[in-house]
Amino acid sequence: MRTLQMEIDGAGTAVIRIDDEGDTLNKLSSVMISELEEVLREIERDHAIRSLLFISGKEDNFIVGVDIREFEEASDRTAMHESIHVIQGLFNRIERLPYPVIAAVNGPCLGGGMELALACRFRIATDHDRTLLGLPEVKLGLIPAAGGTQRLTRLLGAGRALPLILEGRALSAPHARSIGMVDLVVHPYDLLGTAKRCLPYFGQRMKTRQGTRRYPPFPSLDWVLRHLKPARKYYFAQAAKRIDAKAHGNYPALPEILRCVENETTCGLPCGLESEAEAFSRLVLSPESEALRSLFFATTAMKRKPSTPFARQVQRVGILGGGLMGAGIATVAARSGMPVIMRDVSLYNLSRGLKDIWTHLDRQRRRQKHNPVERDRIFSRVVPTTDYRDFSSADVVIEAVFEDLSLKRQVLQEIEEFVKPECIFASNTSAIPISRIASASRRPETVIGMHYFSPVPRMPLLEVAVTPRTAEWVRDTVVSLGRRLGKTVIVVQDGPGFYTTRILAAYLLEAATLLNELAEIHQVDRAMVQFGFPVGPFKLLDEVGIDVAAHASREIHELMADRDFSPPTGLHELLRNDFRGRKNERGFYRYAAHWWQDVGTVLKKSGERRAVNEEAYAYFGGKKREVLDEADIRDRLSLIMINEAIYCLQEGIVSNPADGDVGAVLGLGFPPFLGGPFRYLDRIGAAEATVRLERLAERFGKRFAPAPLLVDMAMKEESFYSG
Repeated sequence: MRTLQMEIDGAGTAVIRIDDEGDTLNKLSSVMISELEEVLREIERDHAIRSLLFISGKEDNFIVGVDIREFEEASDRTAMHESIHVIQGLFNRIERLPYPVIAAVNGPCLGGGMELALACRFRIATDHDRTLLGLPEVKLGLIPAAGGTQRLTRLLGAGRALPLILEGRALSAPHARSIGMVDLVVHPYDLLGTAKRCLPYFGQRMKTRQGTRRYPPFPSLDWVLRHLKPARKYYFAQAAKRIDAKAHGNYPALPEILRCVENETTCGLPCGLESEAEAFSRLVLSPESEALRSLFFATTAMKRKPSTPFARQVQRVGILGGGLMGAGIATVAARSGMPVIMRDVSLYNLSRGLKDIWTHLDRQRRRQKHNPVERDRIFSRVVPTTDYRDFSSADVVIEAVFEDLSLKRQVLQEIEEFVKPECIFASNTSAIPISRIASASRRPETVIGMHYFSPVPRMPLLEVAVTPRTAEWVRDTVVSLGRRLGKTVIVVQDGPGFYTTRILAAYLLEAATLLNELAEIHQVDRAMVQFGFPVGPFKLLDEVGIDVAAHASREIHELMADRDFSPPTGLHELLRNDFRGRKNERGFYRYAAHWWQDVGTVLKKSGERRAVNEEAYAYFGGKKREVLDEADIRDRLSLIMINEAIYCLQEGIVSNPADGDVGAVLGLGFPPFLGGPFRYLDRIGAAEATVRLERLAERFGKRFAPAPLLVDMAMKEESFYSG
């Protein structure tokens, strides 16, 4: 099967259609590279060609990136280095063609696809919502190695290009046009015809500008970096410090990207391309990239699973609760195109929820993710109400009220009076077992858990909790709905805390125990950020809410009591004294300090460096603190969470390690470069993890006793991802 087809019209325009007939997505594979080499030889021999167009033969994507499945077979660094040189050589030949070469983009143009577009002299992109342009290789622990770091830097300048590559951001076409990544933004209709009609315009531009290189004006930052060596050295040294402070050496691709960009500004394209090839061939074999790629494969597989035959169509969604979670769920539902009914007990609460929805949509509009018309269209799909009778046509009702069992049972019984018999009731509880809520229902088979994570529009995970009585069609309908809302869905069995809250509770309770042992709040948080978590446990407690965490710990305590899991009394004492975290500006950190009380807190912008609220120490042994061994802190907090994940697999709460890894990374921020709890255990080995847990159990208690499944795997020398 061919992936490239070329045709030449009477005006001398060669059109290369990119269409991998064996896949729904175009990927830059070894087969496509081989065909591109053949096509280029033919183009270079044909002197009648006056222009060249690259366009996708698929309706919804250009090229989504390199086929990373081919990397899984990579074991020879030299062979990988040579393969990268081949791709770089082809893109260099495209760049040197003496006539207009245009990439006409509709749909995702990412990674290798973006590098191909950058090798073209001009780029046209459609304003379709699915059109995204970027270099996301860093999310796989890699760097753009087909000239991406070089050509984007030449096009935009280091000041604009570097953040895009380091963060792996994908931009909409209007946003890309505003910074110069794209030359024209057009309507998706007749993209090929539009591109051909633009050829005279691009031909005229070629007479005044050779190649894609943008010569920076004086005295811009890019001009300074290219012409003043001391300024360049200082700029990249400071950038290296910022990267190290943020990544703590856990993401080796980041300093390599910086080095490649610096080489482009210092010694030009050939030197930069060589540094790309050298860095890529080394990074692709690194354990960090292997873990990130395994996570990508697992997440992609979940998104691509076909809907089961039991799933029913959902036309309308109801939301009970207009608070932060309810508004977030309403936002993603409306964004997916569904009408949404949102109920709360008062118009005042509803107005706050609608304000949250509008604020999010308008922020997306300012970031050019939506235009004003689309923003208004999405917002109009949310209908506020205080009357249950408006839910009569809802297919799924999602409850997002406060974490209180009696309240959840009450709203379930109230809504059942007004909805149709086949309407699904989904609770957004994070810890209360669904079976307890369903016991109040006339139709317990239609009750299920849909645990979203805050902030809902940004967090990619949805945890669906099923009970033994949940009907198959209910489970499949909710899973299908979650995917429609753009979430990665894992299905777990019912139980206190399900999977994510249960392993998070073990982690947070151990952090509170460390506080009882006179640990310093900032030291514990710093240790876990260096381990790879986005924030430390006490910062997370403030964000989640100390009240929510205390409630969840009560739900899970009975389950873990036989393993010596008991929440420190200080946690509940904090709650009794109205310490709720960021929501009321009283937590483990200060959030409303006056300048005359704490000037440093006001001046520091980083949340991690915010001043500790020393009042919290009074509930955990007093203000006198001790400096603990940070290696001990990291071992205790990481291994207790991982051990609990193994218990969940052993008990059938999660059905496989991949679900457990995706849930921990996407839902809780477990370090992605470690691949998740189970992938990380495979890296250190079951035997080594067992020994470390046994040592911790001897020192700190039987809550660290390794799970029987882990002990059995250590004896049999097994791993979770065999082969």
